[in-house]
Amino acid sequence: MSMNKIFDFRVTNAPYFAKGDGKTDDRQAIQQALDDAFKNGGGRVILTAGKTFLTAGLVIKSGVELFFEDRATLLQSGDPSHYVKPAGEGYEPYTPMFGHNFSPEIKWSHCWYKNYPLIFAPEGSRGFAVRGSGTVRMMEVTDPEKIIKICPVGFYKCSDFEICDIHITNYHSYAIMPFTCENGLFRNIKITDWSYGNGDGICMMNCRNMRVTGCDMYTGDDSVYIFSSYRDPRRSVWWNSDNPQPSENIEIDNNHLRSNHCKAFGMILWGIDCPDLEKVEVRNIYVHDNYFETMGNWLWNPYSDRGGYPPVTGVRFENNRIDGIESNFFETQVSDMTGFRSMAHLQNGGFEQGRCFWAMRKNGDENSAGVNRNGEEPYGFIDLLEKGDAALYQGIYLKAGQPKLFKADVRSSGDACRLFVRSSDTGELIASLDFSNTSWEEKLLPFTVPEDGNYRIGIERGDASKGFAHIKAAVLGTQDEADGSVSVEFDRGKMIFKY
Repeated sequence: MSMNKIFDFRVTNAPYFAKGDGKTDDRQAIQQALDDAFKNGGGRVILTAGKTFLTAGLVIKSGVELFFEDRATLLQSGDPSHYVKPAGEGYEPYTPMFGHNFSPEIKWSHCWYKNYPLIFAPEGSRGFAVRGSGTVRMMEVTDPEKIIKICPVGFYKCSDFEICDIHITNYHSYAIMPFTCENGLFRNIKITDWSYGNGDGICMMNCRNMRVTGCDMYTGDDSVYIFSSYRDPRRSVWWNSDNPQPSENIEIDNNHLRSNHCKAFGMILWGIDCPDLEKVEVRNIYVHDNYFETMGNWLWNPYSDRGGYPPVTGVRFENNRIDGIESNFFETQVSDMTGFRSMAHLQNGGFEQGRCFWAMRKNGDENSAGVNRNGEEPYGFIDLLEKGDAALYQGIYLKAGQPKLFKADVRSSGDACRLFVRSSDTGELIASLDFSNTSWEEKLLPFTVPEDGNYRIGIERGDASKGFAHIKAAVLGTQDEADGSVSVEFDRGKMIFKY
């Protein structure tokens, strides 16, 4: 993405006159430059090379870039009188929380969830950036109870932003917290030297259209993770997860990630209480060309009694070096995974939970595959087939030599579409059944896969040159052909949702 640069605002020049001596409170000077850039329709606020700017929270708004020249440093102030929060068009003082946790009643109730981040973008901000070859350094202190723990970079419901090339160090919270955001780039970020408790790297909660690339992290806790959350009780005035969006379309590539005692990469799957699981599904994740010291998932949700975890669909691992993988990663049911085994059972075959577990191959038109939930009984569909191929399927791990039966109710516009089974790795068609009936009919597709592996099962265009196909009541069964007879037991999968 590109910034719409109009003016440069150097904070050490008139009319700002930031000292940059590491001792004087420069927050007001830097904030004025940031606000002037916003009022002028956008611009670049420059932190001068070699200077150290003592500050508490800064607010960056739409169209503004905060740029670090070489060896420029933002240093977190330890003086609580320096802290302000957004208030209307201006700012007002607030007293930050000290220490690690704010509540003995809420597990992991870290104070940085309540305190405003050091670099903060208000809700709805877009087209902003933090770039440069400088450093964000958090406060020094020897007593952990006297630390003002704040996130170095964090924002909520923002879009079209870039955080690039900076170094975050001496931090004592999560380093970067984008919550319910979209269209973000994190590139060439270095994160080192956590202190006093949790020191996670990049926490992407309910985010979509994100890329984390070229980053180098040695963190105290999880380095980079994808977080699915709903009604997290640690919410504050600047963020919450009450209205989540799917964690989707996220690329993690060319990173070097190490963790002191947890996961270098993983997923935190805590959205199970959401009444519409489609809104907390993790989907379309591409993880490639990375080094991970460790990898795993968080499946236990301390804020829910329901058990289980939200659905995950379409996760692709390629060309990664991973030194250790925790067992919880293999306990996670993932539909259509590449690089590791997919789940072993078909889930949500009746589309009661929308598109959950169903992957979609569209033909360029956004409406060419999806789920209809407007009627009494939901169904999946492929449509606009005159524009090209489309498919709707789940990715399942199957073993060779075990006869299977795929059963579903289907209908079409009259053109011959098909039920299919394909190899996920090669795309080879293993089995298919054409159908052109225009009213709902039950169809049975028997098959046996030639080797153990991941397979895609669903509907696709087939020979149709136009029209649509619909599917519902999909189940995957096993066949027993003893004594010349065929009995079918339909496996509806491991029950992970409780209602």
